[in-house]
Amino acid sequence: MSISPQQFNHYLQSSHLCKKFLIKDGITSSYFEIETNPGFFIKNRYDIIFLKNTFQNIGESMSILKNFDYYQYLICKMLPEIADINPFKKVFQKIRFVIICSFAKFISLLDTKDYVTITKWNILSKKNLELVAEMVNSYRQGIEFSNISNGFKFEDEICIFFNLNIDKIDEELNRYYL
Repeated sequence: MSISPQQFNHYLQSSHLCKKFLIKDGITSSYFEIETNPGFFIKNRYDIIFLKNTFQNIGESMSILKNFDYYQYLICKMLPEIADINPFKKVFQKIRFVIICSFAKFISLLDTKDYVTITKWNILSKKNLELVAEMVNSYRQGIEFSNISNGFKFEDEICIFFNLNIDKIDEELNRYYL
């Protein structure tokens, strides 16, 4: 799965449209159902009981996705309140985009039944989830971005796995938020 600059630009143009992606989370329901996110993934539904019999780590994946959905929605709702000059705004845009890419990658892997790579997705996505939680909590606690900026960086392995060029994303964000 390759992420194009057009996808990122489309994301930026529509980033004010906040919605949850999960219709059914696969944890409290016997299905994992996801809403369409144009340019990234289409509405789909998966039988969790079947998946659990096929791939034992699917529960971990569902938990990660449920948390990602919570944070992407929360970030989307927070973005309009953050001044364009506040460095958190760009970081949150980048984080939310990476979450959407994570959803798209997971769905692609699930559709191709690539359970070995989903195991790697789980590992890397948990690292992302920790980073996301830390950044959101720092912002909510009023910690100055300059006090934590050295701690915010996507690992190279994550960028490679999700096929993300963070330098290009930063360039687009700098153009978008002049």
